[in-house]
Amino acid sequence: MSTTKLIRYAKMLFTPVAIAFLLYFCWQAREALGDLIRQASWLMLLLAATTWALLHLLTPLLAVVVLNGSGAQVSWKQAFATHASRLPARYVPGGVWHTVGRVMDYHDQGVKPRQLTTFVILENGLAAAFTLAVGGAIVCALRGSDTVGAIAGLASAAAAVGLLAMYFVINKKVLQAPNALSATSYMTSLLITAAFWAGATIAFLIYLHAFPAATGDYTSVEMGGIYLFSWGVGFAAVFAPQGIGVFELVASELMRGPIGLMGLAALIAGFRVVVGVADLCVWSLFQLTSKRSN
Repeated sequence: MSTTKLIRYAKMLFTPVAIAFLLYFCWQAREALGDLIRQASWLMLLLAATTWALLHLLTPLLAVVVLNGSGAQVSWKQAFATHASRLPARYVPGGVWHTVGRVMDYHDQGVKPRQLTTFVILENGLAAAFTLAVGGAIVCALRGSDTVGAIAGLASAAAAVGLLAMYFVINKKVLQAPNALSATSYMTSLLITAAFWAGATIAFLIYLHAFPAATGDYTSVEMGGIYLFSWGVGFAAVFAPQGIGVFELVASELMRGPIGLMGLAALIAGFRVVVGVADLCVWSLFQLTSKRSN
């Protein structure tokens, strides 16, 4: 059996197990979670969802910069339509169908396979490297010289090297002259990635601040670093689609709140609901506006 098939089957098996454990955590911590929900700021939850929804305006810029920088011709309007129309595919088991759908759309628009490969590598590689580099550095500073701090520091250093190496690997192994990606395009892609994850972190922090009694005395910088590092670890766990289960467990272990590990993991999992609502709103608005324009 090939490695690709093995990973696909692992994802299919892991997803229901992860969801079952998160539901079990919710049940075990139901009383604490019930109190938190009753005291929650719904305005903050709405603001968190709105912040995430606005990030969908930024996301297509990465495709524009990478694809155009490697010789294709894609406008922001095309990239946004491709991105927004495929949003429901994020929630199809497997975790890759949103990417697959967009790649198919771009190919139909005339984008070449090498350019599409570059886009997929950078979209995923930059996200993983940036979150681990920044989040790992913050977690390392937070935990000091203990085992977790050392692991986070090593992950941060390795990810920083990866950010530098990715540019040279792509131009040497994937793209060919005269369509090599310029240093300016690569740096712009990195800045877009940084801006996206800054916005994602803000949305997560707003979500947590809707439940002020849940997270103890951590600062926003510390919680933001834990979010980034945990997401990066979840992404690196290839058997877990979108890091489900892994992200929540790592974040709750690092953050440690007064509601216990299970309660905090369940609460952090609730951020996925906020993200899902935001994605659904963006997709619905896109469908309504595209039908009216037609």
